[in-house]
Amino acid sequence: MVISPKSLSGLFTLLLLLAIGCAKKPAPTPPPPAPLQPIQNLVVLLPDPEGQPSAVVVTNQAGTQALNQPYQAVRVERADVAPTAPFAMDPAEVRRIFGTVLDALPSAEIAFTLHFGEGSDVLLPESQAQMPAILNAIRERRSTAISVIGHTDTTANPQLNYRLGLNRAERVAAILRAQGVDSSSLFVASHGDTDLLVKTARGVAESRNRRVEVIVR
Repeated sequence: MVISPKSLSGLFTLLLLLAIGCAKKPAPTPPPPAPLQPIQNLVVLLPDPEGQPSAVVVTNQAGTQALNQPYQAVRVERADVAPTAPFAMDPAEVRRIFGTVLDALPSAEIAFTLHFGEGSDVLLPESQAQMPAILNAIRERRSTAISVIGHTDTTANPQLNYRLGLNRAERVAAILRAQGVDSSSLFVASHGDTDLLVKTARGVAESRNRRVEVIVR
């Protein structure tokens, strides 16, 4: 095959055009990055599970703010910038932001108070009737941390009251064990007359102090 000079010129032009067409186009210059927004800490006061008043104080080197109402919040940008003034947050918004954390929180503990007759470690009938509710709470929570604490009034001496408080706690623990609660899940103790629900002088018979507290966590 013979290619004339004219044909060679045309072929060179075609190859040049193909080379230009196949050349990589320069990448467009990316837009400048958006300025980083300052990271802010958000502090929200949640309602107390038992409806009791609660409060929290947020402090850094630049200032202090107190939160004393459920769902009040403050933002803190940096350690050298004071917390913002408290503002109210909608519970649904709190759930949207902190839902994963809230779901991971353990359930609030449940406390039961059982009462006894004077000098006795036998449950009063109305307290005996609470045992199914205690067992239900343990089973529903699959609790492995149950405190059983015995108390007395001040009618005997402290040593006897300690022993009576322990007998009361052991009596309740035995009922729980008989219903399938593992012994390793029970913390049994006595406070005797050292933690009176109703403060009295020594030698006073007070029915509200003759008790066992069962705390299910």
